[in-house]
Amino acid sequence: MHTCLLITLVLLLHVTGTSSAQPTPSDPDQHQFARLTYVTKGDTLRYRLSYPIDYDARKKYPLLLYLHGNGERGNDNQRPLLRLPAALTHTTGRQRYSCFILVPQCPKNQVWVDFPDFPKSLHTSAEPTRPAQLTLSLMDELMHQLAIDTDRVYITGYSSGGEGAFDLLTRRPSLFTAAIPVCSVSDTSRARSIYRIPMWLFHGSADSVNRAEYSRLMVGALRRQGGSPIYTEYPEAGHNIVQQAYAEVGLFEWLFRQQKR
Repeated sequence: MHTCLLITLVLLLHVTGTSSAQPTPSDPDQHQFARLTYVTKGDTLRYRLSYPIDYDARKKYPLLLYLHGNGERGNDNQRPLLRLPAALTHTTGRQRYSCFILVPQCPKNQVWVDFPDFPKSLHTSAEPTRPAQLTLSLMDELMHQLAIDTDRVYITGYSSGGEGAFDLLTRRPSLFTAAIPVCSVSDTSRARSIYRIPMWLFHGSADSVNRAEYSRLMVGALRRQGGSPIYTEYPEAGHNIVQQAYAEVGLFEWLFRQQKR
């Protein structure tokens, strides 16, 4: 009886404490996305984590960070999974692109990135938002605890998640290997710090939420610094192109080929 109670207490501490970043492959949800909570210094970040299929802790695997859009904010730890790339979550894709997938959830009244003077200025805040800070802190813990290949850390995001992807790139350019921002707005003044990172950007030419002009501006800024971003713009398409983008032929083959030089 005492042994069972001790085990239960240990498990509860594991899920809710600052070390909650390390679930085990035997968790009930581990066949796909474990429902987890990261707590540090009184702050909470809910997130999902998918292990590589046939996970072997003796090997090293890529990590893909996915940032959702504004519509998936909250605390249910469920909605952020709605727009994940099907190419990576179906069994065939999980076998082809064996990786960790991290999906944090931004709280409802917060944002991944702050543009204080938008639309007058594309400059972002001096410091990252709290959800962005927590996500970076969580990633640091995961990379210490799990069999992650630190030369293959990728990021993608849609809409405000694409904005967050660009912001995290500029905050920690040495952390990320490659990026896929979809329908994003970004701080073009920071292009100098990230132009060497391989990127494939997507936008719809008729996007009325985040105009395609914003992706074009960043592509131009990156190229002026000497970067070679790939840019795909869908004619007459609106804002909801995320699944079309993630179904682009060769996209994930390209992504998982990228390694830090």
